[in-house]
Amino acid sequence: MELRTYFEKYSDEATCIEELKNKRLENGLLCRKCGHNTHSFRQNDLKFQCRKCGSRTSLRSGTVMENSNLPIRYWMICIELMTLSHRRLSILKIQYLLGHKRYEPIWMMVQKIRLVMKIRDEKYRLKAYSEFDPEFLQKIDKLAIKKKAESSKL
Repeated sequence: MELRTYFEKYSDEATCIEELKNKRLENGLLCRKCGHNTHSFRQNDLKFQCRKCGSRTSLRSGTVMENSNLPIRYWMICIELMTLSHRRLSILKIQYLLGHKRYEPIWMMVQKIRLVMKIRDEKYRLKAYSEFDPEFLQKIDKLAIKKKAESSKL
């Protein structure tokens, strides 16, 4: 997938807010006060409001984005890049791709995402399935061909 595709998928903040809202509702959102599961979304302050007791929950609360001032778009793009990339992206590269001026908030965001990914990886262990990076297999093939050529010369 091309980098351009990520930025088209998350073209603006409103699209990202809508996608996050739908994911939260799809996964099930329970009211912290009364435990009710039906909510309405308040677009003006980005909060879910319980239809039973009226208490409000922030769109970001209970997620890795909680207590962050970075745009949701940054989070969505960064999560997408980190989960689909075969290699580890540098924080400076992510900062450059997002066009953000300061390093520290991007560093904190990446650290939070890495922590969540680590917790998820510890929870789900692969037992009967392995996947190799295609570049790794190409290197092994080149080494095998090189060794074969060297042994045939002897």
